Amino acid sequence: MATTNSQSAGNANNGLLVVLVVAIIAIAAVAAVYLMQDNRSSSERVGDAIEAVPQGLDKAANQLGDQPPAKNVERNLGDAEKKVNEKVN
Repeated sequence: MATTNSQSAGNANNGLLVVLVVAIIAIAAVAAVYLMQDNRSSSERVGDAIEAVPQGLDKAANQLGDQPPAKNVERNLGDAEKKVNEKVN
């Protein structure tokens, strides 16, 4: 009977370990996204600023500076969407 109790405790510990490892990986992935640098070239920055002119000059000027990582992910997804739409149409 003592063997059964120790086996169930071992299974619970393994499950807890798996959950802990998954949580650590998820936190590391989120941290990696938020710590990414803005690696846009100057021509990409100017292009983004020109696209933002209809929304206002301050928004266009903001495009020339560094953008937060979430904005870079959003912009890259938008670029990928445009490429897919061009291939489909």
